[in-house]
Amino acid sequence: MTLTQATEMTRQQVLTLMACMLSTAHVDGVSPQELALMKSFYEQSGHTDLPPFADNEGAYGDPMAMAAQCASDSGFAEQLVLMSFMTAYADGHLTDAERAHVLLIAARAGLAEARTQRLLQQVKDTLIGAIAMIPDTESVASIAKGL
Repeated sequence: MTLTQATEMTRQQVLTLMACMLSTAHVDGVSPQELALMKSFYEQSGHTDLPPFADNEGAYGDPMAMAAQCASDSGFAEQLVLMSFMTAYADGHLTDAERAHVLLIAARAGLAEARTQRLLQQVKDTLIGAIAMIPDTESVASIAKGL
């Protein structure tokens, strides 16, 4: 789950990801961290024919309709859910509303709830792994509990 994986995506997949990431960020207001993640992903997509980056909800299309269109590609559907969860966590926490929103995206993309829960755990594990190098183990444990 890296931003460089975007180079293997089609133009439509990039736009679908952006629509879902943006809709997730807008659930509780777009934070600077969420904006930075989305902009970085967009700019690293490898596609030169994309419209200019926009952070207004709906700029790339209807996220739920676009998620439903990718239901036949489970690999991309999983990437969509992973990046939506990463967007939600970019500001340091996943709200109940963001979680519910990403679960709805996952359902529209054809993913079973059990699989979506495993993807959420994968995101948490990735985030914990990223902070595990902090020498203050009590702080790491405290942060991990908050995920």
